[in-house]
Order: sequence, then C-alpha cells, then structure tokens
Amino acid sequence: MHVITVLLRVALSAVFGAAGVTKLFDQPGTRDAAKNFGVAESLAPAFAMALPIAELAIAAGLLFANTTLASAIAGVLLLGAFVVAIGVNLARGRTHDCHCFGQLYSRPLGWPTLVRNLMFALGAVFVIWQAETEKSPAIISTLAALNFAQWLWLIGVSAGAIVAMFYLHRRRIQTSVKTAAAPKGLPVDSVAPAFELTAYAGGTTSLKELLADDKPLLLIFTNPTCGPCVVLFEEIKEWQRSHSEQLTIALISFGTIKENFVNVARNSLGQVLLQREREVAEKYGANVTPTAVVVNTGGKIASPLAAGADEIRQLLATVVGNSHGPTKHMHSH
Repeated sequence: MHVITVLLRVALSAVFGAAGVTKLFDQPGTRDAAKNFGVAESLAPAFAMALPIAELAIAAGLLFANTTLASAIAGVLLLGAFVVAIGVNLARGRTHDCHCFGQLYSRPLGWPTLVRNLMFALGAVFVIWQAETEKSPAIISTLAALNFAQWLWLIGVSAGAIVAMFYLHRRRIQTSVKTAAAPKGLPVDSVAPAFELTAYAGGTTSLKELLADDKPLLLIFTNPTCGPCVVLFEEIKEWQRSHSEQLTIALISFGTIKENFVNVARNSLGQVLLQREREVAEKYGANVTPTAVVVNTGGKIASPLAAGADEIRQLLATVVGNSHGPTKHMHSH
C-alpha cells in the first residue's frame, strides 16, 4: 500500500508541477483562460500568477511526508474548483481552450477534460485517506526498500503507462484529423454573420469592407498562444502576398494588440482583426484554432470549416483553383 501511495504522490506532484510551470511561462494564455472561465478581467493577471504558484506549492508539498496531507487537501480543493468551472462551461456550451498545461497542451474543453480532473481528484482523495489512517511514507526510503521483483514490476507498470500515453495521444491526433475533415460550422450558402472588429493596424474593419474588392474571403480564426497557429503564420504571410489578386485573407485573433504583437510583427501579417474574446468565432462555429472558412463575394458561407493546418492548406488550394472563373460557391450571382 505504501508503494501505491508513494507512486500516486509522485504522479500528482508531476501533474501539478507541469501545470504550474507551463502556466507560469504562458501568462497571456493563462490570463485568457481565466477570463474565459469567468474571472473578471481586472483580476485575471493576478489570478494567472497566483494559480501556477499554488500548483507548484502543491507539487512540492506532495514530495515530503510532513506536508503530504495539507498538499493533498489543497489539491482536491483546487481540482474540485476546476471540475465545477469546467462543468458549468460545458453546460453552457462553451468549449474554449483549457490551457491546462500552457502551450504544452491546450485543447478545447470537453468531457475528457472533466473526467481527467475527476481522476486526479480521486487520486488526491486516496492520498488524504492514507495520510489520515497512517503516517505518510517517505518517498526515497520506500523506493529504496523495494526488492528486485518489485522494481521490475514498477518499471513494467511505468513503461506500460508511457506506451499507453503515446498510444492515446496518437489516437487523439487521428481523431482530431477525422473530426477536422468532417463538414461542420454554418451551412454552405447560408449568410455569413456580419461583424466589425478592431483592426491591428488601427481603426475597425467589417465583413462588408473585407468583401469590398469583389474577391472571395478566407477567414482564418487564430489564437496568439496557439502553437499550430504560430507555425502556420509563416505560411499565411506568403499566402497573403502570393494570392492577393485572387482572394482576401484575413485573420481573426483575440486579445490585445500587445498579445498579438510578436506574431504579427515577426511575420508581417496583414488584415489582422481582434475579437474581445471569441464572439465572432462562436458565430461561425470555429471553436478550435486554427480554423478557416470561405465567404463568397455575396457574403455567404462558401465552404465547410477547415480545422487544422492541413485542412486549411487544402481549402486555400480549392479557393485559388476556383478563383480563375465563376463558380457556384466562390462567387455571387
């Protein structure tokens, strides 16, 4: 039983430690996540700093026998707050990025997010139960007392867990690709939701203004802290330059000019518009980033949503290929 307790403490310490470090180094993303979860904008910076510090304190406390009980209780309370916040957002249909592990792992909220936090909380409850029934064992002395067979068992279980994690991660990627390929978002030929947003370059820009040149519009929904978006920005710069005669490419990000400065300046991006949160993305059904959709010159949806870099590249190729002549979807009648 001591071995199980020790392994749970080490595992939970690793989880809280990774979450704390990645959130600490991704303050813009942590602030955005805090606001999306309902924290007041004025309190978001303080919350974004306090949360990872609390997680790191819990991670450290779980490694020492004398502080295990207090740290496990704090962990359960924090995970309980996460579970409630995630549950409320899912009930309201909000699926913004969780930023659970900063830029290392950030996915839209879903039931797996809720279940994962519940499992962590159950592990912490077990540690609390053990700490209350008997003194928490020291990690080093417990591991040092293992015999050869126990070490083989421990190594086998650890290796199995690592293999399972890689397998699940690969399955998740494959599922994401399949999901991205499936038609979703607003129906083709439906009216594209109008918007008028703050332009990074100054002033405001509306959907009507983006369509004023009588060219199809490729809207790409991005996130200043989204890793795949950052990689794609280098290509978008070239797309905007190479295909300017055939279509308009506009990026709809969110956050402040300061939070988007590095990506825009580094890649010399044009037509960058900023939502306050995700109000326009939600109207278009773009709940993950990067996601793109085509709006034809008549202001109607001309494609399903393309989620992910590969799907966006394929969508661009389709638009560029169709822009040489009138088509049903890319041009208005």
